[in-house]
Amino acid sequence: MTQQLFWSLIHRPYVTVLLLAFLALSWKEQGGARTMAWLVSGYLVALAAEWGSINHGIPFGWYAYQYDALARDLVVFGVPFFDSVSFAFLSYVSFSFAQFLLSPLRVAGFDVRRLESHRLRSSVAALALGAVLMVVVDVVVDPLALLGQYWFLGQIYHYPEVGMHFGVPLANYFGWFAVALAIIAINQRVDGFLAGCEAVDGKPLLAEPACNAVYAPLLWAAIVLFHLGLTYWLAWAGDSVGLDRGRVLWQALAGTLTVAPVLALAAAKTRHP
Repeated sequence: MTQQLFWSLIHRPYVTVLLLAFLALSWKEQGGARTMAWLVSGYLVALAAEWGSINHGIPFGWYAYQYDALARDLVVFGVPFFDSVSFAFLSYVSFSFAQFLLSPLRVAGFDVRRLESHRLRSSVAALALGAVLMVVVDVVVDPLALLGQYWFLGQIYHYPEVGMHFGVPLANYFGWFAVALAIIAINQRVDGFLAGCEAVDGKPLLAEPACNAVYAPLLWAAIVLFHLGLTYWLAWAGDSVGLDRGRVLWQALAGTLTVAPVLALAAAKTRHP
């Protein structure tokens, strides 16, 4: 198991880098206890959801992993470790980005800070917006992952029936929304509990690191732009690798039109805090 975990971490560097970025971001924003709680709970919720889908079609709909392509990876209950752990960092980055969009900002030169509160962190608005932002990421990621045989991911899974969104069934996105809600809601409760333990004179302690507003939007943007870049590259190289170049280009444009308004809103928020 140790060898398989080490192989996954080394040969899935894009996941490893994002996992380390999540740990750094979360530790800086909310401390070690909340970070470990988010990592463990996010992984376990995602593992349960993926196990449910590959065995019962719930909540993502039916899909199947191709274990010949995962022979060296760590696989837990039929689910690749690197796949489930990605839900932990994607949900946190999306939740933190939601706080950026919902919070007032204080701008002093390059120091842009979120004026957040426990009330906002525990709000339904932050929960719902965080889940939506995570689904937006998947709208770009999942169609690209289906083309894994044409880039370094490999063909690790497939849907028995071709979905209507570039091969991905809509049930997948509803499942992502439900799983994101579950992960964020659990950690909102953990945050509330820890905040009560940390309260001093009735005022909860909240870390406010310098430039705390920009890290989550930048990391969220890096994730979606990385996957969009790969999609455009596949569109450009389509004919030479046996892909329908026009179809992949439409996929890239659709992802761009989904992501662009979110990034534009974030940029406008920074200019007019």
